[in-house]
Amino acid sequence: MSATTPYVFNPNELWTVVIAAYAAIVSTFVLGWDAYKWLASGAKIDLTASTGMSQIRGMKKDPKTYISVIAMNVGDRPTTITNLGMLYYTSWWSAYFWRRNTKKGFIITQPSETQRIPYRFEVGDQWIGLADQEEDIIKMAKSGYLFMVLYTTTGRSGTRVRVKPKESDSTSL
Repeated sequence: MSATTPYVFNPNELWTVVIAAYAAIVSTFVLGWDAYKWLASGAKIDLTASTGMSQIRGMKKDPKTYISVIAMNVGDRPTTITNLGMLYYTSWWSAYFWRRNTKKGFIITQPSETQRIPYRFEVGDQWIGLADQEEDIIKMAKSGYLFMVLYTTTGRSGTRVRVKPKESDSTSL
């Protein structure tokens, strides 16, 4: 039996293997980056909700109290706002895990007088909507999980934000 000697790369072959390995690593990274950019592209809605808001028209204050919803399109494509609603869940499990087991659902038919729905929501735009803050709404927000949901043409389930009432909300009602 004869012993075989291992193959030894000459300098040109070694450089070829190193360059090919480097190219494979870079191309894999670029492919991953392109996939990330594709998944992250589109309209992205940043949503906030504030309770205990009032309207002042001219010099006269409106006696009602409102929940204000402010949305910003921070993505890279425009979308259209189609609806604003509220979803109420009784438990954490149904609010954050199941998400389809709502106890109650509401639609706010005309949340904005100046930016009427359907509203073309351009990149960088801000949209403001209002909903009447009634006593039962605040009770739902305190006893369970109440969310304001903004529906657009690009998202099936909508963008939602939890309504957290201020302590002063219960005294003002």
